[in-house]
Amino acid sequence: MAENRCPNCGNIVPEGSKFCNHCGSVMASEIVCPNCKSTIPADSAFCPACRASLSKSTPAKADAWNNTTASATGQEQKKEGKGILKYLVCAAIAAFIGLIVVRSCFFSGNHESVTAENVEVSDVDAGRYNDIFNNALIKNNLKNDGDQIAYACPVKNDTTGKVDRLIGITYLSDATHSFYKIYTLTQNGQDWDIKMNNQKYVDGYNLVFDPKSLRAEEIPAVVDIQGKRYMFFAYACIPSNEVAGKMATVYFDIDEQKEIRQVDFYGSLIRDTDGQQILKCTNVPVGTGILDNELIKRARSIGMLHIPTEEELAQELAEKERLEKEKAEQEAELAAQQAENAQKFENGEEVKVEAQQVDKNTPLFRAEDFSKKINGGGYTVFLLKNGRVYAFSKASNSTFEVHFGGGSASDIGFEDSANGIVNIRTGSGKVQYNLGSKTMKKVE
Repeated sequence: MAENRCPNCGNIVPEGSKFCNHCGSVMASEIVCPNCKSTIPADSAFCPACRASLSKSTPAKADAWNNTTASATGQEQKKEGKGILKYLVCAAIAAFIGLIVVRSCFFSGNHESVTAENVEVSDVDAGRYNDIFNNALIKNNLKNDGDQIAYACPVKNDTTGKVDRLIGITYLSDATHSFYKIYTLTQNGQDWDIKMNNQKYVDGYNLVFDPKSLRAEEIPAVVDIQGKRYMFFAYACIPSNEVAGKMATVYFDIDEQKEIRQVDFYGSLIRDTDGQQILKCTNVPVGTGILDNELIKRARSIGMLHIPTEEELAQELAEKERLEKEKAEQEAELAAQQAENAQKFENGEEVKVEAQQVDKNTPLFRAEDFSKKINGGGYTVFLLKNGRVYAFSKASNSTFEVHFGGGSASDIGFEDSANGIVNIRTGSGKVQYNLGSKTMKKVE
């Protein structure tokens, strides 16, 4: 008959003993893991279910022996525990099979499916990753250009499922000399190794990386496309005049450690009813591959970027065509009116002439530029050496150019100064211009 020895002290104990009569240790062949509560072999050094250490020298091991003692106090309790364990195992197997069925239903035959890596980052985690990034920059003397941290994106290890890599971005927003840098941080024990992968200059724009300013909850994100992992990020490029700008969307290849694809959205900058800035895309890019198309899809999740739908584009096109047609009709009507006025003018009839107002804050000419000046009827009229005529109204404190049917004027004089009627001599005859009614007629 084989000797029944204590697994703890090694002494021989009587057959059928539940506890060692030398050290009091449990003689059961199974114990309960103090971490996950699974029933496991008594001589295990690590739990095969959760990988927790079961060293006898640790308090956790002592708890494991105590838990086993409690579970071994009665045969009925032991059977009940095994029944619950069997139930849990069956439930886990059913859930796993269900997951496989659902995945088969939704992804069968689709080799271009895109999935986001499940890395939930709380504000606390984001702050911790940014601290790791910042400390690595300082330790390696990489904070000398005035750039600030945009974010540090966590990347899980394919084998362990734990975050052991960070993709960090810093940037400097300066309209004349903006840039951003991309770094890869790899965990090395308690330290983090850091490597700069890319530096890109974006001169002429102020840069916006902050996800809250972009109104984009999915930035940054790690995505899987056809078995390769990319980090998705975006940034807005705003010029100093804030009239037009662009939104850049980028995929960074995590394994190759380089930017692999970028799609830019150009548009005009406007404000919505809440005063928030919006980049209204005027020309939607057309993707040339799966990465382009996925970037265009993800860009629609950026609240600051408005990409018009097909219906909106059709409405804009219809409105553009309407305005162009209206403009053409107005130009045709004006041309017809001008032709009619030209005929009336040649016949000696008085015709209306639109006065071209001039900004009074803009200097038109200097004293040496005009050859003659006359005053009368609340007006001052200037004949310039280049043959053009201007009038200044004292009543409205404004200046306008006097049109007289084309050509160059060689002389000016009042026909009726009280009523503001001026005679203008040209190479083709004499024209009378009424400064008050802005009308003219040919008299010679």
